Amino acid sequence: MKSWLLIVILILGLFPMMWSGLLSNGLTQANRDTTFTLFNVTAMNGLDPKYYSFEALSYIPPNVTPITIIVAKNLEFNNTAWKPYYLKVKIPDQSYSFILMNVSVKEENGTQYDRPLYVFVNGIPVFWGSTQEILNSSASVDLTEFENLLKGNVTFEPVLVNFYDAKVNITGVYLVNITLSLYPGNEPSGLPNVFIPLFVNGSFDYNYSYVILNPQVDSFTSHVNLPNGTYRVLAQIFEEGGGLDEFWYANEPATRDILLYYNGLLASVIPPYETVYTGGIDLFWWKPMPSINTLVFHTPYQADLTPFLALGDRANLTVSVSNLNTALQINHSPSFDWDLSGFLMLWVNKSDPLLSGNLTMAYSRFLDSSPIFEAGFSGVHYQEGGSYLLKYSSTLQYQNGEVTSTVVQEGNFYSSQSFNNIYEFAYLDEKFNELAIESGLYSSYLDLSGNFPVTLQISSFSSPITPTDVIPYNLSYSQNGSINLGVRYTYVSSFNGHILNQSLNETLTSVGGFSGIIEVINSYGGAVLVKLTSNNALTQKQLNFSYQTSGQQGFEERFLATSGQNSSVNLTGYYLKIERIFTVLSPLTSSAPTGTHQLVYRQGTQVEFPHHLRYLPQRPHSSPSWIDNSFYFFLQFECTLSLTR
Repeated sequence: MKSWLLIVILILGLFPMMWSGLLSNGLTQANRDTTFTLFNVTAMNGLDPKYYSFEALSYIPPNVTPITIIVAKNLEFNNTAWKPYYLKVKIPDQSYSFILMNVSVKEENGTQYDRPLYVFVNGIPVFWGSTQEILNSSASVDLTEFENLLKGNVTFEPVLVNFYDAKVNITGVYLVNITLSLYPGNEPSGLPNVFIPLFVNGSFDYNYSYVILNPQVDSFTSHVNLPNGTYRVLAQIFEEGGGLDEFWYANEPATRDILLYYNGLLASVIPPYETVYTGGIDLFWWKPMPSINTLVFHTPYQADLTPFLALGDRANLTVSVSNLNTALQINHSPSFDWDLSGFLMLWVNKSDPLLSGNLTMAYSRFLDSSPIFEAGFSGVHYQEGGSYLLKYSSTLQYQNGEVTSTVVQEGNFYSSQSFNNIYEFAYLDEKFNELAIESGLYSSYLDLSGNFPVTLQISSFSSPITPTDVIPYNLSYSQNGSINLGVRYTYVSSFNGHILNQSLNETLTSVGGFSGIIEVINSYGGAVLVKLTSNNALTQKQLNFSYQTSGQQGFEERFLATSGQNSSVNLTGYYLKIERIFTVLSPLTSSAPTGTHQLVYRQGTQVEFPHHLRYLPQRPHSSPSWIDNSFYFFLQFECTLSLTR
């Protein structure tokens, strides 16, 4: 549809290392008693951050001395593609109240693209992010929920998808350092005790969770055997668009959803986040400060799949991405890629087997308007929207008692664009909510909601310098624009009285442009910048993040930063202001959020479901694909929430 492409570029040249060391997460006891500023840089008068590039979101660990494990030290990735390292690690046998992992990266030996960076543990993804194109970066993730995975002898598998191409001067090498900090203390109650990776060997034979989908391979199914005694199941999914879908929210169609099916039933709709990597759209917007969820992804989606235990202990989990085939039909290219990873978190009691299960409600609706185009005076106008509603409930009979599980998920999305040969305006927002309640043998509660808005304005002009029918070719190129991104995300989870409450509100605005000569090196717009004639950018980021849990101090972080560019010679950019303020919060001391739920059917009577939606262990295993939209159910929740510090 468009005659121009958003171009991913990188700098050709070498830059000296500016900062080294780790961004400290440790705090003194004096600092823990009040609100404090970790660092404040204004007009470059003050402390420089120890890393050139870092995420805004950070953590305050417990006030105990951690056990520190160096998982990797200056691990080199040079033309490694998707091949992992296999690092054997022995975890000391004791309990931990908090587990933090830091991943720091430095780039040397020349120029390199921003590259995907993942860390798997026994095939399970625990870190999902990317690199900065120049200098160094640092990011940390909370791995406390993986405590039962991080026991004894485990294998860390870092993957940095790096490629070396000397003929176009892409010779950069990445060195990766991974540090695990384990804080001794009481293990949080109600953590999952079994982890099963999904999509293993989906695209590569490396035994970790990873698959690439596109219009030609648009789904993948994992066949999973669940341990008997499984009484709760959550799926967690990571994602990123690639190829022509790296900026999918500026494409037509511009809406994407990850669809997860359980034995043929649409079990979850997962809204993807609009991650912008450090070479994306305008690389100078992100030097030195990256976009949201760039160095590490902090908002993976969790889907409660517990009601589907009623279908038996063999699960076929199929993943697909909406609108890939429509993108192929409109744009006549199959290069719309999606990289996915995920796993199941299980709560298993082998001494209490599941005797029978009854899926008492199964309703799903996913609507998409499809692309709507209209010609206008200034160009083409496009819009698309949709919504979804999923409702599942089951009764599970175990040897020692009964569990009732009910999950409701709903959301909507809307996109609009106006574009012509030199300008595009693109807007997308996705809103979502999931509410899951289990009661009986145990009580659990999950309330997850948020939205991911993005607004992009970009104008560009290019003129060929060399013939464009042979790649690589050179263009005289200039662009100018702005982007506004946001994450609004709340997560409340409880299990038998233990609560975890997180809230994230992060916004980013970047504006500016550049001009020069670029060399296009692939069919979908990847390019290197061979000469820069102008460069200006201003990027601002704000974050409010709160973290509270039962039994230990929580915290609230407020982050504000501004970075700039105004030179065609010194391309590293600079920070105008960085402010990070933490406030200590009291532990949550109440019991779990309480709630009662009642199923109300429009017909006013209980509906008898087909027998193949029931689980009896002695029956032959099958994978039903039945879903009947002629049954319309309304699920009403009457919840009373009580959260006391």
